[in-house]
Amino acid sequence: MQIVGYYIHGKKQYVAFSEKSERSGRFKITDGFHDRSINEGNVSRYTDYRRVEKQDIDLKRIISRLHGARPWHPLLRVLRNECTEDPKACMVTE
Repeated sequence: MQIVGYYIHGKKQYVAFSEKSERSGRFKITDGFHDRSINEGNVSRYTDYRRVEKQDIDLKRIISRLHGARPWHPLLRVLRNECTEDPKACMVTE
């Protein structure tokens, strides 16, 4: 599992991730509660999603939502490692 990007749509923030078993060009996005698959067939639905840098996302909030809703999710460990390696990425900017 690896993070492939960060996105914003309206006021919602998402982390894009890829599972190792996924083929190239396919990934999922999550807001902490829901995972959505993105692939060649449905990518046109997500044209309004804006790709942003890690510091523009409140990772701490996404981790909190993920931990509360699905503490077993494998992305949770990856996100926590991101916060350990770069504490500024997990600071709330609002």
